Amino acid sequence: DCASVKHIAVKNGDTVLNCLTGSQKISIESLRGPLIVNVWGSWCTTCLAEMPELVSFYSKAKGKVQLVGVAVEEATPEDSRKFIEEHGMTWPNFYDRENVTRSFFGMGVPVTWFIDETGAVTYKKIGIIKSVEELNTLTAKYLGVKI
Repeated sequence: DCASVKHIAVKNGDTVLNCLTGSQKISIESLRGPLIVNVWGSWCTTCLAEMPELVSFYSKAKGKVQLVGVAVEEATPEDSRKFIEEHGMTWPNFYDRENVTRSFFGMGVPVTWFIDETGAVTYKKIGIIKSVEELNTLTAKYLGVKI
């Protein structure tokens, strides 16, 4: 449920995204952690390859660290929803319909951001997450949370 994502009030000029599974909206700038933001696309083969690692990680991390997905460069929201259902992504996912996050996240996916409780980006992992152990290590190092 996107309503469960920790954030502060959206301000004018923020990069606003729509929830894929509800009517909530959120801005990237308002997110607060401990939080991991995974930027993905249903068309992306490396995103598909890392999903089992994220699913496994989230089953243990839920309640300690929030995981949020952002679908980018999708043809339709339905493509994203289908991908989420097929791959067991039970965390909140947002949809970037107009590619407004490109200036924030940059080009290319997958990319995984680690955001602390102040909203600061403590680390940006470019490329595929290869294992749950890698996620555990990055979460401990950059968010101070042991899973």
